[in-house]
Amino acid sequence: MLAAGQVLMAGLIALTLAAILNVDALVRDAERLEFGRSRDVSLAVWAPLQSVSNALGLTAPRRIFDEALGRDYSETELTDPTTIAAGGSSATASQQQSDTSDRSSPSATTAPAVTTIASTTTVPTTTTTEEPRIPTPLDQLTVWVGGDSMGQVFGESLVRLGTDTRVITLTLDYRISSGLTRPDFFNWPAHLTDVMTNDDPEVMVVIFGANDAQGMELSNGVFQPFEDEWVSEYSTRVGFVMDLLTQDPDRLVIWVGQPIMRSNNFDMRMNTLNGIYRDEAQSRSGIVYLDTRVMFSNSAGDYEAFLPALDGEIRNMRQQDGTHLSRAGGDVLADAVLGLLREYIDIDSGRLPSATSTPVAG
Repeated sequence: MLAAGQVLMAGLIALTLAAILNVDALVRDAERLEFGRSRDVSLAVWAPLQSVSNALGLTAPRRIFDEALGRDYSETELTDPTTIAAGGSSATASQQQSDTSDRSSPSATTAPAVTTIASTTTVPTTTTTEEPRIPTPLDQLTVWVGGDSMGQVFGESLVRLGTDTRVITLTLDYRISSGLTRPDFFNWPAHLTDVMTNDDPEVMVVIFGANDAQGMELSNGVFQPFEDEWVSEYSTRVGFVMDLLTQDPDRLVIWVGQPIMRSNNFDMRMNTLNGIYRDEAQSRSGIVYLDTRVMFSNSAGDYEAFLPALDGEIRNMRQQDGTHLSRAGGDVLADAVLGLLREYIDIDSGRLPSATSTPVAG
């Protein structure tokens, strides 16, 4: 019979081996933490072990196993990458879970004093295309939709509803736990540059913000959400991304605002970010800001989970976290985006008659 000391030693060895094999994931988890002592301590513990493990090839078995399962944890994409083209496979169930609902760490608990932003569905804009774009089944409109985890369910709905028109080719590309405050975790401007260079979509639909109310590390220090330096830097980053996406004057960009949230504290933060998106969009041509708060609010303007769905039935629009959209909610938002798209691009004239739904006689 093994002595207690031997059992303890065996357990420690097993835990050490497990940490070595999984050290890449441990480092990724540490990197996604908000700036502060917890993140510094975690990286101080796991980063050196990762370097040693990689040098000795100890993490190779885990990577081989991940690759066999189709998981991609490359250094350039530090979170679960999901790129879904029309007809492609959907994300895993684990990716559909909430990555944020109401951050409670010290760096994000200070809610800004805000005045409720008036609902504005669109910001009028024009493109420089001389002839109106009329996509057809043989000359389809290319649409890219992506952003943070809020874009997952909504994006899947947009891919489905857009594909049903038979004149739109869509690509869904979202990153869980990503945003514009932490390019050290995932660099959206660099990724979007690649998207435009390689794919050059005619329309880009983006949504950011759910993970952005956290500290930002700048050259002169770490600033917390809604401090003056933070707001200035975040506004600059939003404007930079908008300018980046509209370098092609013929590209239409639909910037989707965050919906109303169940948590009052989290909702105030998202409402403030929506104000930044709206203000930056208003000063630029080619950007259309879509306010989503009204479509997910009740008649009093408050958060409401159960609302009319596309079929007219009252359905739950939100997931259990009170943040992310359910399938019914994703469909409502996707339908609104397509309706907005119709104001700028004729996506109906080139459709085949068979693409139009006809009532079933009964």
